[in-house]
Amino acid sequence: MLSKNTRTAMLVLAYIPFLGFIPLLQKESDAEVRWHARNGLLLFGTVVATGVAATLIGIAVPALSCLYGIAMFSVAVVYTIIAILAVVKALQGQRLIVPGVSRHAGRS
Repeated sequence: MLSKNTRTAMLVLAYIPFLGFIPLLQKESDAEVRWHARNGLLLFGTVVATGVAATLIGIAVPALSCLYGIAMFSVAVVYTIIAILAVVKALQGQRLIVPGVSRHAGRS
């Protein structure tokens, strides 16, 4: 069982890109911490997939490449807001359900 301070740290790490693997791989983390770690990593994976798609569209349709910066800035702002909300909810003992992403976090 994790101490309260360690559990809090793990819940925060769950939503920091790349560091979300730490609570996921820690053996003594509980199911709730692992769920948040998976949710955080899936959320970041969605941002990466969006970036790849925007890059490919910019390459395929050069006229739209000027919109890449605007699209990625918007995605980064939305991701940051969702990650902060998710951390706050996690620290309150709740889950922030992100449509299309969080349903996969429950799968082991």
